[in-house]
Amino acid sequence: MVDELAEELKFVPLALNRAGARMAREEIQIDVRGDPRRDIFDQGRPILIPGIKVVISVPFSGDKDLWHLQPNSFQLSGPKGTIHPNPAGDGGELDLAFKQPADEPLEQIKAELDRRLNDIEFFLNSQARDLEGYESQLRSQIASAVADRRSRLTKHDGLSSLLGIPEVQTLASLTHDVAASVNAKTTTGPSPAAPLQLPQTWDVFVSHASEDKDSFVRPLVESLRASGLTVWFDEATLKVGDGLRRSIEKGLARSRYGIVIISKAFLAKEWPQRELDGLVSREEDGTKVVLPVWHDITAQEVRSRSPMLADRLAVPSSRGVDTVVQELLQVIRPA
Repeated sequence: MVDELAEELKFVPLALNRAGARMAREEIQIDVRGDPRRDIFDQGRPILIPGIKVVISVPFSGDKDLWHLQPNSFQLSGPKGTIHPNPAGDGGELDLAFKQPADEPLEQIKAELDRRLNDIEFFLNSQARDLEGYESQLRSQIASAVADRRSRLTKHDGLSSLLGIPEVQTLASLTHDVAASVNAKTTTGPSPAAPLQLPQTWDVFVSHASEDKDSFVRPLVESLRASGLTVWFDEATLKVGDGLRRSIEKGLARSRYGIVIISKAFLAKEWPQRELDGLVSREEDGTKVVLPVWHDITAQEVRSRSPMLADRLAVPSSRGVDTVVQELLQVIRPA
């Protein structure tokens, strides 16, 4: 019983398979505004030049949910990349994206790849050290739970004789009780090696103004969920007693993409634009996070309030919810 439960509850540490890495390359246009070497007068307008985008896909093994576990010893920020878990089990692929102008030396990509892989390896090694001893402690806790359970049962050994009714004891019920006891001990105790309560994550975070909920946002969210996506949506995700700011920050940090519903009401409010700033800050490594949808607003109106948003390819809500969802899915779930 101890062996069976220990096998079921153990974690498999993450490990990269650098030898199995693959590369995809494409030509793109890169906006170099703000670069003093190329945008001398800093006019704030897009300056597009030929560039290259390289995506390195590195296979990994282990429990995919451990990517969300911050080790005790690490830099201020975690590794950056996109995880594609194996739907059939543990492991998957880690995508690292790099962009640079075509006239810059390719050695820059090599140096940046080495730096990021070294950061990730340090992250994984620190995490593995934190998990050392977890399995042995788990076995000890299971054995202790079994002993506690047997001790409780012996207090009632005479009950069957007293009642004159034979008792039926099943291994399945005993295993269930022991597993519940182990889980209770390991999730409430202070030990750092206790089983980990891994954070919830979402496919998309929907940023919007409350005025647009009934007319568009709520039907959009329902259609996204019907397509199999997990969606952070305030009226469904927040619970009584949740701190609004902390809950929204958690949703921003743990969502793969941010669908931003740009409307007149959105641009008139401060809080939705703070959410947008949080999503944009995650695009520093070139990974696409912000997916804009224009709702009852023209390109000129967007440009007059936010040139940065106007320069992004967006899908208008006037095409209908179904079309908007299909456009979004092409990015979120590329073929």
